Amino acid sequence: MIDCHDILYQLQVLTEYILVSATSAITVTIAGVVKEAVTILVAVFYFHDEFTWLKGVGLTTTMVGVSLFNWYKYEKFKKGQINEDGVDSPSFSGDAKYIILDDLEDEDGFLDEDT
Repeated sequence: MIDCHDILYQLQVLTEYILVSATSAITVTIAGVVKEAVTILVAVFYFHDEFTWLKGVGLTTTMVGVSLFNWYKYEKFKKGQINEDGVDSPSFSGDAKYIILDDLEDEDGFLDEDT
């Protein structure tokens, strides 16, 4: 029997798939790290979990690392050196991100009657 947890899990997987398709795997990983940091903060402030110095160092390191990565990525993107996936490549002004191989084969004449 399908319950609420199954539906939420499937929606989470679908959301991650769409997010990776639209951005990059690194961006999704960074979002996951931020989510974990928010979870720690919620545990401390809402559930009154003990906030030790080790949690503080870890949270500070995480936030500094995420901030530096986003700043670096923004500066590179602003200069036009990388695209949204972080790969050095020539710019592409079209809307399509993926190429359908069947359409490409039809246009280039790769399909023969023998196949």
